[in-house]
Amino acid sequence: MMSSNSTGIVSRKTGAIGWMAFNNPAKHNAISMEMAQAVPEVMAELQADDAVRVIVVTGVGERAFAAGSNISSFGQVRTDPDQNRQYHHINEASYNAVYACEKPTIAMIHGYCIGGGLDFASSCDIRICDEKAQFAIPAVKLGLGYGYEGQIRLNRLLGPARARDLFFTGRRYQADEALRVGLVHRVAPSDQLEKEVIAYAELIASNAPLTIKALKQGFIEQEKTEADRDMRRAQRLIDLCYRSQDYLEGRDAFAAKRQPNFEGR
Repeated sequence: MMSSNSTGIVSRKTGAIGWMAFNNPAKHNAISMEMAQAVPEVMAELQADDAVRVIVVTGVGERAFAAGSNISSFGQVRTDPDQNRQYHHINEASYNAVYACEKPTIAMIHGYCIGGGLDFASSCDIRICDEKAQFAIPAVKLGLGYGYEGQIRLNRLLGPARARDLFFTGRRYQADEALRVGLVHRVAPSDQLEKEVIAYAELIASNAPLTIKALKQGFIEQEKTEADRDMRRAQRLIDLCYRSQDYLEGRDAFAAKRQPNFEGR
């Protein structure tokens, strides 16, 4: 188990599943600047661990995934445009550390998923929530300027029409509406959420890691602007699959009608 309690981020590993959790339950896991700064290092450690094949992002406790940024600190860290840009840079680096991770990421969402919490959830590949989950971007109720990168993240999931509704109204989506509009992939009963997430993560972890890495890079490249897109990078990873032991194992397992044992090489 790895941990970093002093920053409000805890991480651990259970089998092939890596876990990163926001640990500030007294404040509904509101994300401080120190927590945001810790995320890239934690994600890098989990990505570098060959035993980890999928990463779950969640919040400690039962009441919140993450209820946004720590608004009580805004008077110290967001007093003017220049200071806000520095704050924004730190937050975007933390979201991008989740989004650009080479391994699949799953947001396990219970309770509040608000503001910056929704930025983290929308940076994950898969989102599974409980029936009590609530989602919102309340920037319009606070008068703050919301970074356009966050708009891009939600546009990618919801499309521009529904994203406008989410941003312009500041209203909360309940779990059933979040499922209906495609914000989450699945809703689970609260007492079954972790069990369902673990089962889903284990399903992913049982598949060929090199194939998943190539697929993940392909998705990332497709979501870039045309000027920044590099499909050759994705193709190199695709080509690597065909030179791997896992490809031979997959073919042999299919022929023998048995479960493959992929090793990521």
